[in-house]
Amino acid sequence: MGRKGNTADYAEELKKDYECWFTRWKEGWSDPGYPDGTGINGARGRIVYDKKELEKAGGEMPEEYFRPLPPEVPENYMARPKALWYGGIQRYRQYLADENYQYLCQVRDSLSRETIKHSSIDNVIGYAKGLKYALEHKDFLTLRRHFKYPEMYMESFRDCRVRIGEMLLKEEKQKHIPVEEKGGQISLFEMGMPHMHR
Repeated sequence: MGRKGNTADYAEELKKDYECWFTRWKEGWSDPGYPDGTGINGARGRIVYDKKELEKAGGEMPEEYFRPLPPEVPENYMARPKALWYGGIQRYRQYLADENYQYLCQVRDSLSRETIKHSSIDNVIGYAKGLKYALEHKDFLTLRRHFKYPEMYMESFRDCRVRIGEMLLKEEKQKHIPVEEKGGQISLFEMGMPHMHR
Protein backbone atom coordinates (compact mmCIF):
# COMPACT_ATOMS: atom_id res chain seq x y z
CA MET A 1 0.00 0.00 0.00
CA GLY A 2 1.47 3.36 -0.98
CA ARG A 3 1.95 6.01 1.71
CA LYS A 4 1.60 9.74 1.16
CA GLY A 5 3.42 12.40 3.11
CA ASN A 6 0.84 14.53 4.91
CA THR A 7 -1.03 14.26 8.20
CA ALA A 8 -4.49 13.78 6.67
CA ASP A 9 -3.35 10.88 4.51
CA TYR A 10 -1.58 9.08 7.35
CA ALA A 11 -4.52 9.69 9.67
CA GLU A 12 -6.83 8.00 7.17
CA GLU A 13 -4.41 5.11 6.67
CA LEU A 14 -4.04 4.70 10.43
CA LYS A 15 -7.81 4.45 10.83
CA LYS A 16 -8.00 1.82 8.07
CA ASP A 17 -5.15 -0.19 9.53
CA TYR A 18 -6.77 -0.31 12.98
CA GLU A 19 -9.96 -1.56 11.33
CA CYS A 20 -7.92 -4.08 9.34
CA TRP A 21 -6.21 -5.38 12.49
CA PHE A 22 -9.50 -5.83 14.32
CA THR A 23 -11.18 -7.55 11.36
CA ARG A 24 -8.32 -10.01 10.91
CA TRP A 25 -8.13 -10.70 14.64
CA LYS A 26 -11.87 -11.37 14.88
CA GLU A 27 -12.75 -12.92 11.52
CA GLY A 28 -9.43 -14.07 10.09
CA TRP A 29 -7.37 -13.22 7.03
CA SER A 30 -8.19 -13.95 3.42
CA ASP A 31 -4.74 -15.04 2.23
CA PRO A 32 -4.98 -18.81 1.60
CA GLY A 33 -1.26 -19.40 2.04
CA TYR A 34 -0.60 -17.79 5.42
CA PRO A 35 -2.12 -18.08 8.92
CA ASP A 36 -4.15 -15.25 10.39
CA GLY A 37 -1.36 -14.30 12.78
CA THR A 38 0.85 -13.25 9.87
CA GLY A 39 -1.83 -10.92 8.52
CA ILE A 40 -2.68 -9.53 11.97
CA ASN A 41 0.95 -8.71 12.72
CA GLY A 42 1.28 -7.18 9.27
CA ALA A 43 -1.58 -4.79 10.08
CA ARG A 44 0.06 -4.01 13.43
CA GLY A 45 3.32 -3.18 11.66
CA ARG A 46 1.49 -0.71 9.43
CA ILE A 47 -0.07 0.93 12.49
CA VAL A 48 3.41 1.45 13.95
CA TYR A 49 4.56 2.89 10.63
CA ASP A 50 1.57 5.23 10.34
CA LYS A 51 2.14 6.65 13.82
CA LYS A 52 5.83 7.29 13.14
CA GLU A 53 5.00 9.07 9.90
CA LEU A 54 2.40 11.22 11.68
CA GLU A 55 5.04 12.20 14.21
CA LYS A 56 7.39 13.18 11.39
CA ALA A 57 4.69 15.20 9.64
CA GLY A 58 3.83 17.09 12.82
CA GLY A 59 0.65 19.03 13.40
CA GLU A 60 -2.46 17.98 15.28
CA MET A 61 -2.69 14.26 15.84
CA PRO A 62 -5.88 12.39 14.91
CA GLU A 63 -7.92 10.50 17.48
CA GLU A 64 -6.59 7.14 16.23
CA TYR A 65 -3.03 8.16 17.09
CA PHE A 66 -3.83 7.91 20.79
CA ARG A 67 -5.37 4.46 20.57
CA PRO A 68 -3.28 1.71 22.23
CA LEU A 69 -1.00 -0.28 19.95
CA PRO A 70 -2.57 -3.71 19.36
CA PRO A 71 -0.59 -6.65 20.74
CA GLU A 72 1.47 -8.98 18.62
CA VAL A 73 0.04 -12.47 18.22
CA PRO A 74 1.77 -15.77 17.40
CA GLU A 75 2.39 -16.10 13.67
CA ASN A 76 0.40 -19.34 13.57
CA TYR A 77 -2.63 -17.81 15.31
CA MET A 78 -5.93 -18.63 13.63
CA ALA A 79 -9.19 -16.80 14.30
CA ARG A 80 -12.41 -18.72 14.97
CA PRO A 81 -10.86 -22.20 15.26
CA LYS A 82 -14.14 -23.76 16.42
CA ALA A 83 -15.99 -22.38 13.39
CA LEU A 84 -13.23 -23.66 11.10
CA TRP A 85 -13.37 -27.09 12.74
CA TYR A 86 -17.11 -27.56 12.42
CA GLY A 87 -17.07 -25.95 8.99
CA GLY A 88 -14.41 -28.44 7.93
CA ILE A 89 -16.58 -31.35 9.05
CA GLN A 90 -19.48 -29.94 7.06
CA ARG A 91 -17.31 -29.48 3.96
CA TYR A 92 -15.93 -33.01 4.24
CA ARG A 93 -19.41 -34.49 4.37
CA GLN A 94 -20.37 -32.30 1.44
CA TYR A 95 -17.45 -33.60 -0.62
CA LEU A 96 -18.22 -37.24 0.18
CA ALA A 97 -21.83 -36.73 -0.91
CA ASP A 98 -20.89 -34.99 -4.15
CA GLU A 99 -21.76 -37.16 -7.16
CA ASN A 100 -18.71 -36.04 -9.11
CA TYR A 101 -16.36 -36.92 -6.26
CA GLN A 102 -18.05 -40.31 -5.90
CA TYR A 103 -17.64 -40.92 -9.62
CA LEU A 104 -13.92 -40.14 -9.46
CA CYS A 105 -13.43 -42.57 -6.58
CA GLN A 106 -15.34 -45.30 -8.40
CA VAL A 107 -13.54 -45.09 -11.75
CA ARG A 108 -10.02 -44.27 -10.59
CA ASP A 109 -8.67 -47.84 -10.51
CA SER A 110 -10.15 -48.68 -13.92
CA LEU A 111 -8.36 -45.84 -15.72
CA SER A 112 -5.20 -46.13 -17.77
CA ARG A 113 -1.97 -44.68 -16.43
CA GLU A 114 -2.08 -41.94 -19.04
CA THR A 115 -5.59 -40.92 -18.08
CA ILE A 116 -4.71 -40.91 -14.38
CA LYS A 117 -1.67 -38.76 -15.07
CA HIS A 118 -3.22 -36.20 -17.41
CA SER A 119 -6.56 -35.90 -15.65
CA SER A 120 -4.93 -35.08 -12.28
CA ILE A 121 -7.51 -37.34 -10.64
CA ASP A 122 -5.22 -38.27 -7.75
CA ASN A 123 -4.67 -34.61 -6.89
CA VAL A 124 -8.38 -33.86 -7.09
CA ILE A 125 -9.41 -36.83 -4.96
CA GLY A 126 -6.63 -35.75 -2.62
CA TYR A 127 -8.49 -32.54 -1.77
CA ALA A 128 -11.02 -34.50 0.28
CA LYS A 129 -8.31 -36.70 1.78
CA GLY A 130 -6.31 -33.60 2.66
CA LEU A 131 -9.32 -32.10 4.39
CA LYS A 132 -9.78 -35.27 6.43
CA TYR A 133 -6.10 -35.13 7.43
CA ALA A 134 -6.49 -31.47 8.41
CA LEU A 135 -9.43 -32.34 10.65
CA GLU A 136 -7.49 -35.15 12.30
CA HIS A 137 -4.39 -33.00 12.87
CA LYS A 138 -6.10 -29.64 13.48
CA ASP A 139 -4.46 -27.95 10.52
CA PHE A 140 -6.58 -24.80 10.69
CA LEU A 141 -4.91 -23.13 7.71
CA THR A 142 -6.08 -25.94 5.44
CA LEU A 143 -9.48 -25.94 7.14
CA ARG A 144 -9.80 -22.22 6.45
CA ARG A 145 -9.18 -22.73 2.72
CA HIS A 146 -11.97 -25.29 2.54
CA PHE A 147 -14.20 -23.17 4.78
CA LYS A 148 -13.87 -20.07 2.60
CA TYR A 149 -13.54 -21.56 -0.88
CA PRO A 150 -15.59 -24.79 -1.01
CA GLU A 151 -16.90 -24.00 -4.49
CA MET A 152 -13.34 -24.12 -5.84
CA TYR A 153 -12.96 -27.74 -4.72
CA MET A 154 -16.43 -28.73 -5.88
CA GLU A 155 -15.66 -27.29 -9.31
CA SER A 156 -12.44 -29.32 -9.37
CA PHE A 157 -14.43 -32.53 -8.89
CA ARG A 158 -16.75 -31.59 -11.73
CA ASP A 159 -13.99 -30.42 -14.09
CA CYS A 160 -11.94 -33.57 -13.48
CA ARG A 161 -14.93 -35.74 -14.29
CA VAL A 162 -15.43 -33.84 -17.55
CA ARG A 163 -11.74 -34.25 -18.45
CA ILE A 164 -11.87 -37.97 -17.80
CA GLY A 165 -15.02 -38.31 -19.88
CA GLU A 166 -13.33 -36.58 -22.80
CA MET A 167 -10.23 -38.77 -22.45
CA LEU A 168 -12.25 -41.98 -22.32
CA LEU A 169 -14.20 -40.92 -25.39
CA LYS A 170 -10.95 -40.22 -27.22
CA GLU A 171 -9.54 -43.60 -26.19
CA GLU A 172 -12.68 -45.33 -27.42
CA LYS A 173 -12.45 -43.59 -30.79
CA GLN A 174 -8.81 -44.60 -31.10
CA LYS A 175 -9.80 -48.25 -30.79
CA HIS A 176 -11.93 -48.01 -33.92
CA ILE A 177 -9.44 -46.18 -36.13
CA PRO A 178 -8.00 -48.49 -38.83
CA VAL A 179 -4.36 -49.33 -38.31
CA GLU A 180 -3.28 -47.62 -41.53
CA GLU A 181 -4.78 -44.36 -40.28
CA LYS A 182 -2.70 -44.63 -37.12
CA GLY A 183 0.44 -44.64 -39.22
CA GLY A 184 1.29 -48.28 -38.56
CA GLN A 185 1.80 -51.20 -40.91
CA ILE A 186 -0.63 -54.09 -41.20
CA SER A 187 0.94 -57.49 -40.75
CA LEU A 188 -0.20 -60.58 -42.65
CA PHE A 189 -1.63 -61.91 -39.41
CA GLU A 190 -3.69 -58.72 -38.88
CA MET A 191 -4.99 -59.06 -42.46
CA GLY A 192 -6.17 -62.56 -41.66
CA MET A 193 -3.59 -64.16 -43.96
CA PRO A 194 -1.47 -67.04 -42.62
CA HIS A 195 2.28 -66.81 -42.71
CA MET A 196 3.83 -68.88 -45.45
CA HIS A 197 6.28 -71.49 -44.36
CA ARG A 198 9.49 -71.66 -46.24
